[in-house]
Amino acid sequence: MHHTKVKADIGVAKTIMDLTLKGCIPCLPLSEHQPYDLVVVLNNGKVVKLQVKYATLKKNGTIEVRFRTSWADRKGVHIKRYREQDFDYYAIYCAGKDEVLYVPNTLNCPKAIRFDKPADSQVKFVKWANDYLELK
Repeated sequence: MHHTKVKADIGVAKTIMDLTLKGCIPCLPLSEHQPYDLVVVLNNGKVVKLQVKYATLKKNGTIEVRFRTSWADRKGVHIKRYREQDFDYYAIYCAGKDEVLYVPNTLNCPKAIRFDKPADSQVKFVKWANDYLELK
């Protein structure tokens, strides 16, 4: 599968399913022009905004996410970086593991997240997928 919009739709659908199974209430915004894809009411009543991403598992057991949006029009390709105030979390769907990760939208959010042990057993500074399975 290649088409970016299809991957985005799968990411949103899988995130809605994951949140629903966890007892949260996902809500779709009325406009596609918002910097977030979902609004979620958590079990504790807190409301958060999510930007959903689809990530492909690499051979080394990691996913890399580009924390930006891009589009093309008659003037060329445009890239826009997200800001911290745009939303609260990234919801990253990894098709290779069929898991949704919830990464806080902060200046130091990880660029790479690891599902599998590294071949060289180096674990210092590793961001593990298991640490991002829940919204907090």
